[in-house]
Amino acid sequence: MKKSILRVLTGVCVLSTLTYASTLRVSVPAYAESTKPAFEKIVADFEKANPGIDVKLEVGSWSSWQQKLQTDFFSGGNADLIYSTRAWVPTYAAADKIVALDSYLSNSDKAQFPASLLEAAKVNGKLYALPSVTSARNLYVNLDLLKKAGATVPTTWAQLQETAKLVSQNTDAYGFGIQGKEVEMEKYFYYALWNFGGSVLDKTVGGTKSALNSPAALKAANYYNDLIKNGYSQKNVTSYNREDLQELFKQGKLAMMITHGVLAEQISSEGHNINFVQTDVPGMVKGKKGITLGVIDAVHLSKNSKNKEDAVKFLMFSVKPKYQADWIAKANLLPVTIEAGKDKAFEAKHLQAMISAVPNAKFAFIHAKSTKIIDILRNELQAIYSGKKTPEQALKTAHKKINRAARK
Repeated sequence: MKKSILRVLTGVCVLSTLTYASTLRVSVPAYAESTKPAFEKIVADFEKANPGIDVKLEVGSWSSWQQKLQTDFFSGGNADLIYSTRAWVPTYAAADKIVALDSYLSNSDKAQFPASLLEAAKVNGKLYALPSVTSARNLYVNLDLLKKAGATVPTTWAQLQETAKLVSQNTDAYGFGIQGKEVEMEKYFYYALWNFGGSVLDKTVGGTKSALNSPAALKAANYYNDLIKNGYSQKNVTSYNREDLQELFKQGKLAMMITHGVLAEQISSEGHNINFVQTDVPGMVKGKKGITLGVIDAVHLSKNSKNKEDAVKFLMFSVKPKYQADWIAKANLLPVTIEAGKDKAFEAKHLQAMISAVPNAKFAFIHAKSTKIIDILRNELQAIYSGKKTPEQALKTAHKKINRAARK
């Protein structure tokens, strides 16, 4: 009899343990080879500190990440916590696939992040994501090519055009690289657009009207188009993504391009003999820094998650400075919490160059129709870069299509 009671009690204990066990799925795109082992460490430490929570980690490729998330959301097979780009957050929020984090985070949780980053992650005033990584872009300049061409490091857009001309005419290299396809292709246009005083939409967040009919937008499009037509950029621009341009620079075949800190690290780690400087994006007036691109990736909480509190607990655990130093610095990106920014891991020269650019960084617009708007802009920019349309024709088409898309 006693043994029977003992078996019953033991069974109750086991059932109780199973009942209260929590399983989380966390989906993360790979920023670098270090991403997966770094997150495996975070998961192991978190599970040790929280024995009742089991974390299932999924790490995938950025190149197919958007398609994966769309498929997962459509099928209902999405993870509890999802890391993605800030640009997709409004789309998921509008589709009611993610929830606002405001009620799940304490004031002390929010205080760990710079206010500007939290503001940039909001949609219609609600915090639908937390920043996961951030970065800013720099102008990379091959000093040996400029010396050979008799040119100087440009600090204005007029000087950049002259420098690109001198390099193209006096060396075997291309002057200024222009990205013509794939991830961030449209953002490469923003450097000229923003510095000439333009924007894509009438508002940074939630704008419903295109601003591409402005003189500033036409000036920016003409600027890039002139570089291409005059041979001051690489040939066949629309066949180059960001990584292709970086390869040209590492091979000494490109004098200037704008990109993030990973290029500096690659030049060093891969043993390229390039004498270069990582400097500010040009401005309009000599002596004044130009506007650069600031990028925030984000992590959001799925609406259909059955373990939202535990998911947020994991999220806040993962932003401890030691973990950010482990995976973010190794990916040549910048931390998102104030305390992590003090870590020695971010003292590397190429990371400091990005940090110095942050005060002059501007974030790209976010909108519920961001994906559609970006597709429209990319298509019309490619039409300009390939010579199929004039800047006037392409911008007119983009303006009309974006107006329709933004209002739907």
